[in-house]
Amino acid sequence: MDKRWFQRSYRRNLVDMHITDWNEEFLSKFDPKTYVDLLELAQVSGAMVYANSHVGNCYWPTKTGHMHKGLKGRDTLGEIIKLCHQRGMDVIIYYSLIYNNWAYENHPEWRIIRADGEEAAVDSRYGVCCPNSGYRDFVVAQIEEFCKDYDFEGIFFDMTFWPQICYCSSCQERYKKEVGK
Repeated sequence: MDKRWFQRSYRRNLVDMHITDWNEEFLSKFDPKTYVDLLELAQVSGAMVYANSHVGNCYWPTKTGHMHKGLKGRDTLGEIIKLCHQRGMDVIIYYSLIYNNWAYENHPEWRIIRADGEEAAVDSRYGVCCPNSGYRDFVVAQIEEFCKDYDFEGIFFDMTFWPQICYCSSCQERYKKEVGK
């Protein structure tokens, strides 16, 4: 009986890729083959590969979000998955949940609002989105998209919390519906 990835992959790797795209040169020279060559050299058995990042950029040609401009439409997520599997490595998809600058900037109605009425990301480098808003449907659509398009062994959902109590209109409506006031 074949073990699940977390029972067989003891040498795992994650390269942080919260890379902005204000300069389109960022990631423009990224080479998935060299990346996987280096994973193989390090004898990695399980690679955590970014689907998106805290800045909201996606590493596949998404129909639901924003692809990193530096990739110029290149499906680096798909290429890395394929190369890792060819070399016997398990792939775990990395997906950032609450932090998403692209969604925060493009959908103000999805922002977490503090008790003082200020937006949660005012003092942070990442926009914080409320899962009680339309952001939840966006996240589900993204997850469905890459689950349909790619074969991988697992998903790591990062930032699975509310960093503070949210007072956005979606949270207030939900509270009223559940509590009655």
